[in-house]
Amino acid sequence: MRKICAFIVGILLFIAAVFCFDRHLDSSISKNKEAVRNYRSYERFWSYDIQKQVIDENTLPIFGSSELVSLGDCQSYISSFLNSDDMNIVTIGGDYFQSLSHIMELGSIEDCLKTKKVALFLSPQWFEKGGISSDAFPQRFGEEHFLNFLANKRISDKNKEYVIDRTLELLKDSPIQLARVENYKKGYENKLGIYGMYSKLMSEFWELKDKYAVYKDLDSMEHNLPKVDLKNMDFTEMLNFAEEQGKVYCTNNDFGIHNQYWTDYVQEPFENGEVEKKEQAFTESIEYDDLTCFLDVAKELGIEVIVVSIPVNGAWYDYQGMLCDDYYKKVANLVKPYENVAFVDMTPYAHEKYFMHDVMHLGWKGWTRVNEALYREFTKE
Repeated sequence: MRKICAFIVGILLFIAAVFCFDRHLDSSISKNKEAVRNYRSYERFWSYDIQKQVIDENTLPIFGSSELVSLGDCQSYISSFLNSDDMNIVTIGGDYFQSLSHIMELGSIEDCLKTKKVALFLSPQWFEKGGISSDAFPQRFGEEHFLNFLANKRISDKNKEYVIDRTLELLKDSPIQLARVENYKKGYENKLGIYGMYSKLMSEFWELKDKYAVYKDLDSMEHNLPKVDLKNMDFTEMLNFAEEQGKVYCTNNDFGIHNQYWTDYVQEPFENGEVEKKEQAFTESIEYDDLTCFLDVAKELGIEVIVVSIPVNGAWYDYQGMLCDDYYKKVANLVKPYENVAFVDMTPYAHEKYFMHDVMHLGWKGWTRVNEALYREFTKE
C-alpha cells in the first residue's frame, strides 16, 4: 500500500512540476510578446500557445515560405515595416513551407485570430509538378498543429481526411514520424481508445517542447523593433526610395537581380544564352489541390484570406524560356469563387525592375507594393 501511495504522490508531484514549469514559460513569453512575435523559428511557428499569446486584435498572420526570410539590404522588408499602432504581423513559414503545412496551422490557431483575417503568399515555385516533396515536408511538419487540426470540430471530415492522406503520403520515407501519424489517425478515428489517449499525451508533449525551445532563445531576440506610422505613410516616397535601393544593389546585370545572387546562381546560365523555345511553367501540380483545401478550411472556419499572388522575375524567366501567364491565370481563377478571399494580384509587376530581389523572391519595390496592399486590405472595414 505504501508503494502505491508513494507512486501516486510521485506522479502528482511530477504533474505539479510540469504545470509550474509550463506556467513559467507562458509568463516569460508573455513579457516578451513583441520580440517573440517577430522571432522566426520552426518551434515558434509550431506552438499553439505561443501564437495565442502573440496574436492580438491588430495582428495579421502571414503564411508563406522563403520570401518571409529577411533580406538584410531591403529596408522595406515586412517584419520591420508592418509594425504600427493599428497593425502588426506574425510571419509563419520559411523555405518549403507550403499549403499543406499552413492548412494544419490555420485549423489549429483559428480561435486565436481575433480579426478573422490571415494572408497567404503564393510563390510559383510551390507549383512544381510534385508539389511539396517528401524530402522537405518532414522537417516542416508541426505535429501539435496536426493534432489540433484533427481535434477542431468545425472542420469537415472530408478536409481532415485529405490532410491525413497527404501527410501519410509525404512521410513515407520518414518511418518514425509516419508511425506516429498512423497512431494519430487511429486516435482521430477512436478518440476514447488507447490511441486517443496517446494523441492527447503527444499533443501536450509537443506543446511543452516547442514552447521551451522558444523560451531558450529569448535573450537572443530583437526586443526593440521600431514602430512606423502606416496610416500617414507616403507610399509613393517609399517606392522611390525602394527604386534607389535596387539601383545600388543591382549593378552587374540588366535583370534587376541582386549582384551577389547574380554572381552565385545566374551568371553561368545567362552565359549559355537565351532559350528560344518558350513553354508555360507551373501549370500542373498537386499543390493546387492543397491550396484548394486551405481555402476550403478557411471558408469552414469563417476566415478571410488575403491571397497574395507573387510573380517571378519576368525578364529572367522569359530569357530562360519559362512563361508563367497560364499559371497566373490559373491561380486567379482558382481563388475567384471564394467569397472569403481578397485577391492581391502582384503578377502585373513581374517585369518591373527591382520588384524582385533575385529570380523568385520579393525585392525592394516588391515589398513596398505588397506592404501597402496588405495594410489597405487589413484595415479595410
